[in-house]
Amino acid sequence: MESTVAVDTSVPQARIAHAFSVQLICRALGMLASVFSVAMTARYLGPDGYGKLTIAATFIAMWTSLADLGTGTVIVRRVTSGRGELERLVRVNSGLALMYCVPLALLAAGAGLIIYHDHDVRVMLVLLSGQLLMLTMTTRFEPVFLTTVRFSAVALSDVASRVGTLAMVAALVAMRADVIWFAVAQLIPPVLQLLIQGGAAARHLSVRPVFSWSESLGLLRESFPLAAVMVVAVLYWRVDGVILSLVSSHAEVGFYGLSYTIAFNVEMLSIFFLKSTLSTATELFARDRVAFTDFLRRSVELMYFLAIPIAVVGTLLAGPLIRLFGDEAFVGRGTPTLALLFVAVALRFVTGTLGQGLFASHHQRFFLWASLVTLAVNAVLNLVLAWRFGAVGAAAALVCTELFGLAITTWWMRRKIGYRSPIAFVLRTLVPTFASVAVLPLLSGQHVITTVAAAAAVYVATSMAVGPVRWSTVAAMRGKAGVS
Repeated sequence: MESTVAVDTSVPQARIAHAFSVQLICRALGMLASVFSVAMTARYLGPDGYGKLTIAATFIAMWTSLADLGTGTVIVRRVTSGRGELERLVRVNSGLALMYCVPLALLAAGAGLIIYHDHDVRVMLVLLSGQLLMLTMTTRFEPVFLTTVRFSAVALSDVASRVGTLAMVAALVAMRADVIWFAVAQLIPPVLQLLIQGGAAARHLSVRPVFSWSESLGLLRESFPLAAVMVVAVLYWRVDGVILSLVSSHAEVGFYGLSYTIAFNVEMLSIFFLKSTLSTATELFARDRVAFTDFLRRSVELMYFLAIPIAVVGTLLAGPLIRLFGDEAFVGRGTPTLALLFVAVALRFVTGTLGQGLFASHHQRFFLWASLVTLAVNAVLNLVLAWRFGAVGAAAALVCTELFGLAITTWWMRRKIGYRSPIAFVLRTLVPTFASVAVLPLLSGQHVITTVAAAAAVYVATSMAVGPVRWSTVAAMRGKAGVS
């Protein structure tokens, strides 16, 4: 007889805020390591070599959506709504992951070998396909952390993987290694994440795989709309780089790859928040629709609070930032590319939150339809703009499609649950944003990190003084996030 472990899925009032804070602190530490590893890699390889590495990494990343299939999120929804037992579902998901991880890696590597003909790129594609094996096995632990809202192990694995990557990159640069070895360094994060998160999950419950066709098919059947959305979403974020690699030079891919890495490291702030609030959002929708709508509105406000200064200050400091990570060879084409991508990632903060709201409120079909249309728009724009303008065109295409996605998701949520865009809140956010921009000329001769830190400090201080977010607002959000 299978043993069961009773897992308390209720979330104390302060745990969401604590989970977000722990991940934020660890992400800040990890990003310091990433700053040095990315900078060393880009400066050492140059635009052409960095472009080759980006091509291989981006192509393999297109397949990462299939490493999860959405079953983890379905498990969270089942457990929080009282329709399943966490340990059993995790073990069934583990068995499912073991069955398809190897075919997935082989399929990705084979497809890459057919499309690309550069020797270095082909070798790196085979090496990086190993990421899919480990990521598939790591995602089976995610429901444990999402349901219990305990992310210390996730945060620790993030820091450890980034520091480990930095150590290997430093060694490779010192040894004057070939570009292929930098692909090997990309395998360190999934290895450490698998070990650390697996050990932590095993302390909560048994994660030994169970092979059950009926239960696996049940998970896949329920997760199909979400899995389709995830596939489309990953294609949406990666198709620009793949199209660019097919219609432009390795150097243009290098400009785009470095800019994308800088900008979308920031997106992890919103991802941490969404992971910390997924179980609460699904539970609130099942229990209290009014409370769910209020929670969604407050979540979107928080994302706007983070996104607006990222878009504005990031655009103004794009040149110094690209120079920090790369060198003068990246600045000319990298500066406008990075500026546009900061706008895109800021929009993603909001569209990602609304997308989670669509899932929590059981509007997966519309989410899938909207994602497919957005993917088509993005692909067409990339074929036109990336072919003509290279990296800058690919970034512009991403901004346009993010605006399109924001418009249609806002329209649907307004129709279905009465959601209203927080226009007044956004306007009030402009006050601390202008204050942070005002300090930039005063620090024009300082290091860009000092300038970013000063702008952030002014933004937070001004907001706490005049709004829109004060300490009382943060305390109220903590209370609303809790589940009794």
